[in-house]
Amino acid sequence: MTRPSGRGGGGGAVTGAARRAWLLAAGAGAAMALALPGPAIVPLVLVVPGLLRRALAGARGWRAFRIGWLTGFVQWAVAVAWVYIVLHRYGHLHAALAVLAVALMSGILGLTWAIAAWAASRVPESWRIVALPLALAAFEELQRFPPWIFPWNPAAAALTPIPPLLAPARFIGAIGLSLCVYLVGSSLDALLDRRLRRVGAVWLAVTLVPWALLASSAALVQVRGGGVHVKVAAIQPDVPLETRWDPANEQAIEERVWRLSREAADAGARWVVWPESAVPRILERDGEFRRRLEEFARERNVWLLLGSIGLGASDDEYYNSVYAVSPAAVQPWRYDKVHLVPFGEYVPLAGRFAALRALVREVGSFTPGTSLMPLPGPAGPTGVAVCYEVAYPSLYAAEVERGAKMLATITNDGWYGDSAAPRQHLALAILRAAETRRFLVRAANTGISAIIAPDGQVVAHLGFGREGLITADVQALGGVTPAVRFSSAIRTGVVVVAAGVMILGARRRKTVG
Repeated sequence: MTRPSGRGGGGGAVTGAARRAWLLAAGAGAAMALALPGPAIVPLVLVVPGLLRRALAGARGWRAFRIGWLTGFVQWAVAVAWVYIVLHRYGHLHAALAVLAVALMSGILGLTWAIAAWAASRVPESWRIVALPLALAAFEELQRFPPWIFPWNPAAAALTPIPPLLAPARFIGAIGLSLCVYLVGSSLDALLDRRLRRVGAVWLAVTLVPWALLASSAALVQVRGGGVHVKVAAIQPDVPLETRWDPANEQAIEERVWRLSREAADAGARWVVWPESAVPRILERDGEFRRRLEEFARERNVWLLLGSIGLGASDDEYYNSVYAVSPAAVQPWRYDKVHLVPFGEYVPLAGRFAALRALVREVGSFTPGTSLMPLPGPAGPTGVAVCYEVAYPSLYAAEVERGAKMLATITNDGWYGDSAAPRQHLALAILRAAETRRFLVRAANTGISAIIAPDGQVVAHLGFGREGLITADVQALGGVTPAVRFSSAIRTGVVVVAAGVMILGARRRKTVG
């Protein structure tokens, strides 16, 4: 008996189909990365679920897992290529090892796409129009847990350049918005498939009609407690990390920050927000620095919001803290950063890595905070987040529930260079403003500083690598949006519904099969 060579006929067709599946999967990942802030080719986000669904055609089990993983790997490798800058330039990791680390990170994060694809492959094909979007949205929520601990770049972030599309966020949160994006893309793709056209039309209507209603009703929603107006300034000293780490530059850095603060006060600002680690001082240990802060606030009749290292009960206990200074004095309590950056502000599990120690210059490791109480401000309680914390919707939701009428975030994005990262980071702040319906002030050391309106519109910003300040009139707002009140329920609900659809779909396919 002659064995088939696999070079012709059916063998070639199988090889061609497999190659097509891998190309579609890689294309889906690339499209997702290019739709996100940075490249910001927004329409590409709509082709992602369709390309992945087509790549999964006929695939089950391990093959579906690998197809999904390739999509995720490509997406993360392109979208977070800036991690190379952090590890190589500032972590002093060898270039080859930094590339390997980015690949490893992308591979681990790609597992979320792999599991989502595997789960969706177990349901009937007509179910995948909704099952795949549900699985992808569910893993955006699960991404904040180990082994990932990186709730970055949700699909909703791709919509931030177009604020009117963010209107439903105050009702369904960013995760609901991501689900809608995936559902619209999946339904549009189904319209191109004659077998699935009717189902696609139904799901498109099911998604777009509520989206349009929520968007139109958003303008009519009255949030109670619109109150005090205040002029705010976010200063951006634009001090490169290399300069910051040189002790010889400390006085020049501090004088730059004070000069910008004086300019802000001269421009009429009553609230001046400094970026994270603006000056190399520890407020709680430095009486001279504290006196200067209080003197400036009193003489200029302004409030200051600034970051510094907070001291704990023991000598080796430190916090990444935020302080409010009123014209009367430094306020008696501070905010301690709750969500620390893995491998930046603490090392998960045990041990230390020499190549990563340079990423935390002030101390070896921070302690996470535990309180989510807002800080006082000139227009009322202010919800605060430090850097990476804006990726967690639950944080601002808790602060708004506790009375925050405005929001602020301070950060130092100098680690990332002029890459997609500062833009991706800004997008998360925009989503938080839209979810909570609060003005949000973002002060970034090297940019992008921004003042964001409650509808997600950026009303003032200063680009990366520029020194200066931005000002705007903002207003204290009260009330609680559904996205805030039901934040945990919405996010948990998406995961539970996704799991339920996968289980029912798998049983249905098994029964039909």
